[in-house]
Amino acid sequence: MSPGSAAVDAAAQVGRGVHAERVRTTGLRSFLILCALPAGVVLPLIITFGIAAVAERISRLNSSAISVSAATSSNSVYWIITFTAVVGALAAAYAQATSMRGPARDVDRYLYPRSWTSAAARWIYYGLLTAVVSAVLVAVVMSALPVAFPTVYGDVALTSPAGIRFLITVPIYAFFACGLGVGLAGLIGHPAGTLAILLFWVFVMEDAIIFVPNGSKIQSFMPFLNGVWGTGQDLVITPPWGVTGALVWFGAICAAVFVLGAAAVALRRRPGRPARSPRLPQNSR
Repeated sequence: MSPGSAAVDAAAQVGRGVHAERVRTTGLRSFLILCALPAGVVLPLIITFGIAAVAERISRLNSSAISVSAATSSNSVYWIITFTAVVGALAAAYAQATSMRGPARDVDRYLYPRSWTSAAARWIYYGLLTAVVSAVLVAVVMSALPVAFPTVYGDVALTSPAGIRFLITVPIYAFFACGLGVGLAGLIGHPAGTLAILLFWVFVMEDAIIFVPNGSKIQSFMPFLNGVWGTGQDLVITPPWGVTGALVWFGAICAAVFVLGAAAVALRRRPGRPARSPRLPQNSR
């Protein structure tokens, strides 16, 4: 097979994989509807507007004992960055890990002779879906906050430099986070283990690492903290590069984990054993 025809065949496999994931997740009983939608869309909106409502109420109290500072654009979409991107990564990791176990493993091997194409299809599908959703949520939140809660969030503006940066960088951050999720699933190969490690990595390890010797220096290299900082969100970290460099660092680590995961999937396939067609039920005579 010539390099050109091989590339076309690989692209066709990736396209078929993207379509397969779309079909798999568009049902009302899919894990995207039952799990990812509540955790990645509804929850961050509830937290964001819930905190805003409380802050607005406190700001209108005639009290010298308690006060609320005005919010800035660079701190207005923290919960979108925190939940939506991570939930997208968890969904991508779950999809990859479940495709490597049980009957789905044989189906995946039969449909995708090149093992990396199915992983790439899942990164593309879940990455683009999460990127679009996060961009819409950023636009909705930054447009609604100053209108609904003008006292505290009156300075928040979607058209500000921070708002425009969020519209560009949060989808990029979300897309690469999904690639890391797919790669981690390829390395671990177990759905529950993958999700547990990813959650521990994001919400425990990267914050707790500061308590080890030279923890603040180590923390400045943590991928997810760099990714969040790279979106323009205010964080108390000091990476050895600029804000854009932090996002590039995060993307490079995600790409590296994806490559390692795809290589691990390829190694799990027994060499010399042809892919078999999934068994279909036969009519008995």
